[in-house]
Amino acid sequence: MYLEAAWYVAAWDHEIGRTPMSRVLLGRPVVLWRTESGGAVALEDRCCHRHAPLSAGKVIGERIQCGYHGLEFDASGKCVAVPSQARVPPGARVRRYPLVEKNRWVWIWMGDPEGADPELIPDIYWHDSPDWAAVGDRFHVRCHYQALIDIQLDNTHSSFVHPGSLGNAGSLRHSPKVERDGELLHNGRRMRDSDPPPLFAKATPVKGNGDVWVTWTYRPRSGLITFDTGVAPLGSGVFEGDRSQAFNVFNTHGITPETDTTCHHFWVSSRDFALDDPEVTDTMASIREVFLEDVEMVELQQRSIAAYPDAPSVDVNADQPTIQARALLHRLIAAERDAA
Repeated sequence: MYLEAAWYVAAWDHEIGRTPMSRVLLGRPVVLWRTESGGAVALEDRCCHRHAPLSAGKVIGERIQCGYHGLEFDASGKCVAVPSQARVPPGARVRRYPLVEKNRWVWIWMGDPEGADPELIPDIYWHDSPDWAAVGDRFHVRCHYQALIDIQLDNTHSSFVHPGSLGNAGSLRHSPKVERDGELLHNGRRMRDSDPPPLFAKATPVKGNGDVWVTWTYRPRSGLITFDTGVAPLGSGVFEGDRSQAFNVFNTHGITPETDTTCHHFWVSSRDFALDDPEVTDTMASIREVFLEDVEMVELQQRSIAAYPDAPSVDVNADQPTIQARALLHRLIAAERDAA
């Protein structure tokens, strides 16, 4: 089940070019390409003639040409040329999906195009702001998308999956505080006088204990999880709103379903300190390996679920963020289906 009335990340902006690219999103093959004038286009990856994938064709000027019989489609999905005849059959077209490029990501709307309001896309300015240094990538993950959402919202796993990078004792001592704000879910851990995660201890001048925080916001209508994390010297006033001595790291996870057992994981990690320090840059770039540890765990989890499909799951107190996130998403999907 997928929430279709939502903006999902379809690609990085640099992934889409003049060569058609096929990507499966929410169970549907989509072809992504750029017109000669530079606009990004998303169409269903299917020619309306004999259903050959348009991604097997080529881009010519402002059009994409099917590689089977040469039918040409414009950026709206309308067939505008049939090489074997002068007249284009009425109704010859394929579905076009709304696209928006923002903050280096290309966002796609898979639901009713009437609801595709670009204002619903959050401003994740730390992706391309000159005041932040960013690193990012896309992983193809062999698990149900919900498992990848779960592991991002579960801060207690860090001490066990990421003991040498993100794990710290404070994350286990402090209970999560989950708040619902309309269709958004917020969670925060404020850890006063706590050991910083090893990655922060290495990258910042804060030695010994400091004031540490991990807060996130989950947005089901974009498959997006944004993290505000960091460390500050003890007593700097960061928890009273003074960030003048804070070392901030914002992480973004765009999780887009592919199939029932696979998904796309787009991510960015940005920092606002030591922007020109190559040693800190190398240290913070290791976050890629941290996120790959998440991938390894959820893929193993998916294999186990497949092997024991009827085995029950037992919840613990620390699961309340993931339980609430699942319930919120399920309610939105159910409401969408009822309306349809």
